[in-house]
Amino acid sequence: MNIEETPLVSVALCTYNGERFIKKQLDSIIDQSYDRLEVIIVDDCSTDRTFSILENYQRKDQRIKLFRNEKNLGYTRNFEKALKLCSGEYIAFADQDDIWEKEKISLLLGEIDGHTMVYHNSDYIDENDKSIGAFTVSKVFRVYEGESPLPFILSNCVHGHATLIDSELKDYIFPFDKRFSHDWWVTYVAFNLGSVKYLDKVLVHYRQHKNSVTDTFKLHSDPIEEHKKPKGVERISLNLDLLKHCADFKYNKEAVITKKAYYLLSNLSKGQKKTASFLFLVKYFDLLFPIYLRHQYKSFLSKMNMIRKICFS
Repeated sequence: MNIEETPLVSVALCTYNGERFIKKQLDSIIDQSYDRLEVIIVDDCSTDRTFSILENYQRKDQRIKLFRNEKNLGYTRNFEKALKLCSGEYIAFADQDDIWEKEKISLLLGEIDGHTMVYHNSDYIDENDKSIGAFTVSKVFRVYEGESPLPFILSNCVHGHATLIDSELKDYIFPFDKRFSHDWWVTYVAFNLGSVKYLDKVLVHYRQHKNSVTDTFKLHSDPIEEHKKPKGVERISLNLDLLKHCADFKYNKEAVITKKAYYLLSNLSKGQKKTASFLFLVKYFDLLFPIYLRHQYKSFLSKMNMIRKICFS
């Protein structure tokens, strides 16, 4: 196949004071086995050597398109800017401190046909590139694929660094809202507009350190022991701002259920509508909670107990 016939993939990478890890991440991106890439990098006014490192890479590789903000936009707005600058048929999200496997883009491209998004598994590394236990994202979070957006109004198992999206999603995801994760919002939109596929391969080494934007292992305090404990109801962290945003989404596949969820759970947060919320969550349990479901929530009684704790504790 002629190279012009293969799809252009944009890699959206945002940087800010990332001099310690940016070289390893960039090396893993430009060394992808699939090379029809454009690498969109937007630096958010770094005060260390990050930008000079990026300039050196840009001089060596014409696929890199480098931008520098005149003022600091913050992570969410900066990533929105980077995505808007992407011109590829597909877009991959990238963090400044991870390391990609060589076949990441090639394998994701092989799976995305007919889907709005595909995402993969990742493992965890520390600041010295050492594996953190035997953890992978799929062991910390129960993964979900398919067509229903309902599991994502209460939870998210998709990290942006693991995704490849159809660029047509750009017509529906903006503007980003700082009150909740843009990864979560993009995932929710992708499920509403089509289907999402999961690839059970570790294609990114997801770095966790004290300056990480996402502190999966709570390294800002004390770490991995938290994730050795059984997880259940405590993993539910209701974001009413996001839930309202989901309920108001114009292209919502499940508008009736999502709007009712917002109405009931916003009241529940005020100590109201407890019984109605309980009955609603029981009725739609399997649609709303697949990301939470572990062995301890397979029986009817265990599910009822979980909902009881949410509504009446």
